[in-house]
Amino acid sequence: MEQGWDPDVSKFFVRIINAIAVTIIWMLTASTVGLYAGLAVPGQYPVWVTILYYSFLIVSFILLARFLRANWRKHHK
Repeated sequence: MEQGWDPDVSKFFVRIINAIAVTIIWMLTASTVGLYAGLAVPGQYPVWVTILYYSFLIVSFILLARFLRANWRKHHK
């Protein structure tokens, strides 16, 4: 009897783990920079700095979503 997982199932789980890891790293980086530097808290810096921080979060989230979508499409074909 053959041991181990089917290679397709293994590749699928690796894609899932990679997607989760990249998303968690993005979330930790964004929240750490925002909370540690105080950029996420309105009132500590001028309003334009807070707007710039949240704009960067939106743009980086869109890039993250595009990256994840491209990776899933690349392997799905």
